[in-house]
Amino acid sequence: MIGLALEAGGVKGFSHIATLKLFELCGKKPDIISGSSFGSIVGTLYALYQDSEKVYGVLAENITNFLKRKKFSNFKFFNFELILVESLVDLDDYYDFFKSLYGRAKFSDLKIPVDVVAFDMENLESIVINEGFLVDAVLASCTVPGVFEPTYIAGTKMLDGGVLSPVPVIELRNKGVERVVASIFEEPKNSYNTHMELMLYIDSIKGDIILQREIETADFVISYPISVQWTELEKYREVYNNALKIIYNRRDEFENFIGR
Repeated sequence: MIGLALEAGGVKGFSHIATLKLFELCGKKPDIISGSSFGSIVGTLYALYQDSEKVYGVLAENITNFLKRKKFSNFKFFNFELILVESLVDLDDYYDFFKSLYGRAKFSDLKIPVDVVAFDMENLESIVINEGFLVDAVLASCTVPGVFEPTYIAGTKMLDGGVLSPVPVIELRNKGVERVVASIFEEPKNSYNTHMELMLYIDSIKGDIILQREIETADFVISYPISVQWTELEKYREVYNNALKIIYNRRDEFENFIGR
């Protein structure tokens, strides 16, 4: 059994569609997928359609419509805003985006099992969601702290799965998956000149430590150099096209891995 773990990362997650295309080029599909935040969006859409190009088209169309809405036309924020308010975007507005992606589709409609990972604020731990309506599970996994209003699953407040499980490899290992492919990003470290930038820099280091712990347990890692911010949704074509160059260069290596 081959599992695929998809990292959280906003628009950077369009790279994951290239990872899925790599599977297709080798005549394979993952047997199970896990995803946090945007990784859960790509993973569930692929499990619905089983076609990477279809996933790209559906997601690109919905991102375009998302950006056209008046409330999201200036989807930018200053770092200091994140410590002044609980959220910058109301949950109802954010929900519409996911409703347009999934409608009333359920996990039982998926052709490939998917574990959607969110952060349980009550028990302070990652939680796997793999039943019920997709819109509820993926929305919970994508509620970035401070940006989007938290949501609830079974009466418990949830936040973005990337809080504690940025790339949910361990969740697949815990299910007994023998071989795990991790799709992740390489991002340059920004310098810091202000106190706020220092705080964000330190936070990124903590995130890197958690990420490293996850990918060390993976069997094959596909890493994409990324220079865009996760909120720069309008750059999805650039992210995807750059990712395609990576997978074509690694096709032979990957084919040898999954052929074992």
